[in-house]
Amino acid sequence: MTTRLLRRVAQIAAKALPAAGAAYDLTLHRQLDGGSARIDGSFAAGATSINLKDVPASIPGLAPGATFRIGASAATYTVTNTTTTAGGKLAGVEFAPPLPSAPVNGGSVEFAARVVEHSCKGLVTGYSDHVIAGGIVRATDKRAIILGATLPNGIRPRPGDRITTPEGIISIVPAGTAGAPPVQSDPAGAAFECRCA
Repeated sequence: MTTRLLRRVAQIAAKALPAAGAAYDLTLHRQLDGGSARIDGSFAAGATSINLKDVPASIPGLAPGATFRIGASAATYTVTNTTTTAGGKLAGVEFAPPLPSAPVNGGSVEFAARVVEHSCKGLVTGYSDHVIAGGIVRATDKRAIILGATLPNGIRPRPGDRITTPEGIISIVPAGTAGAPPVQSDPAGAAFECRCA
């Protein structure tokens, strides 16, 4: 059934996009959890790069704009590069402003939660009457079809993400919601069908 549904999504997208002339501009909003880690190594005052250890799974990597604090300091530092967590460690985390004093090796680092936005293209429709009547979705649910090629590499919609559309903001239903899954895709990731409320 899933394969049949995904084929149908591809058919709808292929027919709808040329009829509209172009896909809508959408924005995918993702809430990134904060978390804590520890400084890995010795770094001098004035440093603008550190290594971290004991990085939780909630932080798979960092991107420019992420913020953190070191220890009990009220100073906030902003990440300026992209790094990926490997083995619970982040190496070469660059930031600004420079450290006013040397941090303690093993000292605490607290990352703030934040929202990351990804521009993309797609369309938003309602569900057909027979899908609603079958109880697969609620009558108020919307279907957002996001074109995979318009998302940054490695980014896929997931439950809980919000999507800004020309008509307003909708949210992908949470994982475990009864009925149709929150996000479905073809194997190549060409299109993502998102069930939204």
